[in-house]
Amino acid sequence: MRSESWGAELLSGLRPLSRVVLSVFLCGLAVPLWFAGQNTYRFVEGHHAKTEGYVHCESGGPCYGAWRLPGGQRGNGEIRGLPFAADEELLTDVPLYAGRDWAVADRSSLLADAAWECAGTGIGAALTLSIAWNRSYSSGSRDDVCRQRQRRRRGHASTAAAGHERGRGRT
Repeated sequence: MRSESWGAELLSGLRPLSRVVLSVFLCGLAVPLWFAGQNTYRFVEGHHAKTEGYVHCESGGPCYGAWRLPGGQRGNGEIRGLPFAADEELLTDVPLYAGRDWAVADRSSLLADAAWECAGTGIGAALTLSIAWNRSYSSGSRDDVCRQRQRRRRGHASTAAAGHERGRGRT
């Protein structure tokens, strides 16, 4: 029965530099999770709002505008998901889902973005770990570690006997 976890087995088969690279990549996978959490928070904590005045959209770029939130607060900034036509047609009172410094044209896009970010994190973690797992097997150092463990389990008497048998075959 194995007493060692797969993570310890994985790390024991990697060289020190590969361990550092693996740690950096796994920590880097936390970034998309932060964005997914932010989008989920915005989905829950945002408010329905309408734009005040006209919206300014850059050609092929983001749209900017101002909006009034419930309770009399005012928000302004980038509005994600608005087409360039909103600027060309001089539309006012465009319905939004917004907070003080962010807005989206479609509330469901927040959850869709969060789902993609979580899926990307899962795929990235699986890919990173599978590459590390294959690399730890191909380096050959895992085999050396397994042989050392087997020698330790047998004890000194069996390793001495094995050395004695090897020496006897030479004479």
